[in-house]
Amino acid sequence: MVQRVEKIELTTNFPIGPVNVYLLFGEKLTLVDAGLKTEQAWKELNDGLHNLGLTLNDIEQIVLTHHHNDHMGLLEWILEKNPVPVYAHKNTETYLCDEDYMYWCGEFFEKLFYEFGLTAEMAKKWAYRKRDRDLLVGLKINKGLQEGDEIPGLPGWEVIETLGHSQDHISLYYAKEKIFICGDHVIDGIHAGIFLDAPFRGKKRAKPLLQYMENLEKCVSLPAQITYSGHGPDIYNLRDVIYTQFERTEKRANRVKSVLAKASGTGLDIIKEMYPDRYKKGVITFVFEITSVLDLLQERHEITAEKKNGIYVYSLL
Repeated sequence: MVQRVEKIELTTNFPIGPVNVYLLFGEKLTLVDAGLKTEQAWKELNDGLHNLGLTLNDIEQIVLTHHHNDHMGLLEWILEKNPVPVYAHKNTETYLCDEDYMYWCGEFFEKLFYEFGLTAEMAKKWAYRKRDRDLLVGLKINKGLQEGDEIPGLPGWEVIETLGHSQDHISLYYAKEKIFICGDHVIDGIHAGIFLDAPFRGKKRAKPLLQYMENLEKCVSLPAQITYSGHGPDIYNLRDVIYTQFERTEKRANRVKSVLAKASGTGLDIIKEMYPDRYKKGVITFVFEITSVLDLLQERHEITAEKKNGIYVYSLL
């Protein structure tokens, strides 16, 4: 039997545009991702199901590619109507439901933002915006997924861990028909964002851009005939799109080096130079982006960092 996959586009208020959620018609009707929590997206989800001859009550399980709010926001409303099993990466439940972890996030990001060069006031403001997000109290992930797992109710669908965009990002691959569902791991036409997640207490922070590039490399050889992305169009040339992502990463790394070639500076100095008209509107996004590039350049021994008065100053080697 041919695997049926249906896409429903749900509006977001983000520059990236709509988010794509998918229905997989396996042994169990499975919803992959759940959109942003808005009345408009809720209506679009229900209308999309109706157009396929379905309702929310026909969904038998949900799989999340990662915990970002444009991919899981409607989960609570769906489960209120239809309490089905939810499957996601083994870290996802902590990111969505653990109040102690949320408070730790505030501490972690306040320190990281200050070390990046933000003022103490800015660091606290942005750290607690990162921390004070909605908790899905009582949510239980029925199975924490990891590399190589097969998803219950979806025989033949294999989990591929694709950390980088987040620390709980998974993609799904159906080898029989070479179908790849990749969430935000690969998006055609734009650089997939790299976001930082606070590590679990007592653990070191991950270096997400290094993970992202490693996991892109892992997917280059995947013989996917069609790739369904979390945003944007379907992808029929996965290898080409991945190599374009590598090129974008190198261009960004070279831009950072060009800034440091003029003078040593903090992370904030770098984003002010690179994005003088935009950085104030999206401080967190740019902090995450440039922190991840600085990780990459340090790993390659192309730059060095010296801590001065609690703030890192970066220089070319």
